[in-house]
Amino acid sequence: MSKHGFFQITQKLFLRDGNLLLVLRDRKSGHGDLPGGRMNEDEFFEDWTESISREISEELGPNIKIEVKPNPIFVYKHRVNEGNHPCIIIAYDAKRIEGKVELSDEHDYMEWVDIKSFDPKKLFSEYMLEAVQLYLKQYA
Repeated sequence: MSKHGFFQITQKLFLRDGNLLLVLRDRKSGHGDLPGGRMNEDEFFEDWTESISREISEELGPNIKIEVKPNPIFVYKHRVNEGNHPCIIIAYDAKRIEGKVELSDEHDYMEWVDIKSFDPKKLFSEYMLEAVQLYLKQYA
């Protein structure tokens, strides 16, 4: 008899500025990443947008203003690099309103890439690559 699994939730943003998409690289793993991150236990029964806001201010700094569309655009499987935990990606569409990104020490690289010509295979791997490919197929 199989048992129920326990999975972490990570909320990720496809943050756009026109046709440009913000991509990041995780400092520890060297893999491509998107803004956002794992939900804390005490955030689960609260408004999930607060979890997104916390992650974005931690990762992109206080000077960028963004608008996150409240409904997820898709859900996908993932493994968190740290500990290899199975995880659910909840993906959201977001747009930059104003301000500049100030990377935290979680990431060592960022780029605004053109969604029409970007090849995610150069930066992303595994399930995050599949999620980015799914996004580009639908929205590029």
